[in-house]
Amino acid sequence: MSIFKNVAVIGTGVIGTGWVIRCLAHGKKVRAYDINFKHKNNLIKEIKRTWPFVKKMFKKNKLNLHNLSFYTNLHDALTNAEFIFECAPENYTIKTKLLKKIGLYSKPSSIISSSSSGLLPSKIYSKCKHPERGLIGHPFNPVYLLPGIEIVPGKKTKKLFLTKAKKFYESISMSPIMVKKELPGYLADRLQEALWREGLHIINENYATTKELDRAIEDGPGLRYSLMGTFLTFHLAGGNQGMKHMLRQFGPALKLPWTKLKAPKLTKKLSDRIIKGTKSQARGKSVTKLADIRDDYLINLQILRNKYLKKVRN
Repeated sequence: MSIFKNVAVIGTGVIGTGWVIRCLAHGKKVRAYDINFKHKNNLIKEIKRTWPFVKKMFKKNKLNLHNLSFYTNLHDALTNAEFIFECAPENYTIKTKLLKKIGLYSKPSSIISSSSSGLLPSKIYSKCKHPERGLIGHPFNPVYLLPGIEIVPGKKTKKLFLTKAKKFYESISMSPIMVKKELPGYLADRLQEALWREGLHIINENYATTKELDRAIEDGPGLRYSLMGTFLTFHLAGGNQGMKHMLRQFGPALKLPWTKLKAPKLTKKLSDRIIKGTKSQARGKSVTKLADIRDDYLINLQILRNKYLKKVRN
């Protein structure tokens, strides 16, 4: 099975830019599209900022910007594209209209992958020509470093295109998670949303600050989760009998009112607490500076993590 070389990235916001960078790092020819030509400068600036991290992560010697072209005409951007990343805002109306155009302008054999964070593929591809090649490819920020990608099929998506998409993502050093069928929020965002909602309640009821809640994850479960997820971690909590003992011992706690998964109202008071708290946590560092620190950390963490993942997963 051939690996696609010609890709189009539709939209150059945070996620679209991440796809451009990752694809360039893997020798793909990238046609980037944005309605605003001024965004080209922002794209180039971000490519250059992240390249030292990408170079280290993927062991690349140089950046070949000759493989990148920028367009403000959608039809031109899609010319010869074999794999298309759609990266428009998370809005059903916007994505449905855009994917209808992409379906008309692209080759029937090309794969269209929406970088949605939770929308249903069957709905956003409802007006797209040849919806059997349409799917969700939900990545995690920063896209240019993190390997996770959730591939979600629509009701009309054919297995052939899912298989090709999986192969393509693997060719750019990603680790695909094949979601069995579409559901709102997919897998990871549903888990993240539960944690986020519970955190909002705790802050709203003044039990902790944003910093204290982040530390509760950073210095505890977060360290374990980077190697083992919730279920394998809890399996270990059961001792020699594993999950069987864990469920017997801690299962009854599920009946206790520990959690409040219905989100609290995002009042001005709650919003102010969150904004003030995270601003304090940043300690005067710009978003760009924090991103640099995060990227350097993620590279070093993954280098060590990959060594141990082989022992766990093999």
